Amino acid sequence: MPDVVGFAEIENRGVLVKLLNSTLLRKYGYRIVHQDSGDRRGIDVALIYRSSSFTLESKSFVVPRLEDGPMATRDILHVCLKDNDGHKINFIVNHHPSKYGGSAESDRNRIAAMNTLKQICDSLHAVSDDHIIAMGDFNDVPDSPAFVRIEGTLVNKGTKLHDEGEGSIRYEGKWELIDMYLVDPESEDLTEMEVCRIPFLMTWERKHPGEKPLRTYSGPRYIGGVSDHCPVLLWYFGDNS
Repeated sequence: MPDVVGFAEIENRGVLVKLLNSTLLRKYGYRIVHQDSGDRRGIDVALIYRSSSFTLESKSFVVPRLEDGPMATRDILHVCLKDNDGHKINFIVNHHPSKYGGSAESDRNRIAAMNTLKQICDSLHAVSDDHIIAMGDFNDVPDSPAFVRIEGTLVNKGTKLHDEGEGSIRYEGKWELIDMYLVDPESEDLTEMEVCRIPFLMTWERKHPGEKPLRTYSGPRYIGGVSDHCPVLLWYFGDNS
């Protein structure tokens, strides 16, 4: 089972409590890090971790800001966890603003969110050399302008997969990779990213023939899926330092 799971789109803490207490996950000792965000639709980010693998060192919820003030969007969640050998890893969970209203018109919002992510990383680098793993739904593919903001600070583990045509969502019959991991440069060779296309999470699309993730709702109609995004996995091999 994964030691850490980040959620880019959770309605509330109750969803996580039910997930962990009413399924087989109750056997694995997960703890929750979550708070309600200022998002107008009630969307939050969250993180769970196995208490047998990590202890919680600190947590913070950072609101992305434009020049004229904070945005009514999802927080960026920073959680510092310490493993059983005393090593600390910083996990940062993101769900950057969408392209609602048009890609060009909304670019400034995603750039602002990426600037906030960079500020968090710069603050961490200033006080320690602990590893950083940023994750989530960035609502942009790896070669989008917003990712220029974190060049030299974080390495995008999704770039190679994107160049190979891999994706986490399917839109108009085309796969796009907008869910990914970014890691500190020292972790680049210690990690490997994978998009998981698990059969029970997928469905067949008729309009654009092919498989796509089975979403929870289609408009107002409940269809019983988990998400319209595929989960992404990061293998972390550690460095024993």
